Amino acid sequence: MSEKVLVIPASLLKNGHTVRDGGLTNDGTDAIIKEMLQGCSFMPREEAEHDFECKQIIPYVTVKRGEEFLLLQRTSRQSEKRLHNKYSLGIGGHINPIDQDGGEDIIMQSLMRELQEEVWLATPGDLRFIGVINDESNSVSRVHLGLAYVLEVHTPEFKVLEDDKMTARWVSMEELTGYYDSFETWTQIVYDDYIMPVMRNGAVR
Repeated sequence: MSEKVLVIPASLLKNGHTVRDGGLTNDGTDAIIKEMLQGCSFMPREEAEHDFECKQIIPYVTVKRGEEFLLLQRTSRQSEKRLHNKYSLGIGGHINPIDQDGGEDIIMQSLMRELQEEVWLATPGDLRFIGVINDESNSVSRVHLGLAYVLEVHTPEFKVLEDDKMTARWVSMEELTGYYDSFETWTQIVYDDYIMPVMRNGAVR
């Protein structure tokens, strides 16, 4: 059976909302997400991947502990070839019909399902929304829209559950700079628009 994924009309982002191209938008996001939930529908993934009139919604979670970040590296076993061997600060995936079953926020249901499938965290704590990621620079990114979150954990223990698809380790803010050219695009956006500004202004929140 074909996978179905949650999409919104791409035109929604032009209906009075200012969503940056190639950046992280954190102004007016409550209204944007409200409209997303009102205007969303499910579509077969193979259709959505080639339909520029739609955006597939992807919750994207960065895990941090103090001023360290969980840095992931995708392996060649990943289904998405463009991410092979890329470094990432984001855990996430498509929203599927199964995420409606809990009767709660479908975005949160998907976010927690993807997180629990990919990594075990000993002491997860606060989850915070940091903005909407939009990137129109290539055909793949044009059909996706990221909802970026930061999850703070209290202890360093973790385990990658899909260790054939990715590896992970804790990296300091200063070390991240050396990986920048190998970051996937959305991670570069999180780094540029979330991590760098708070590095200049003090501790990462």
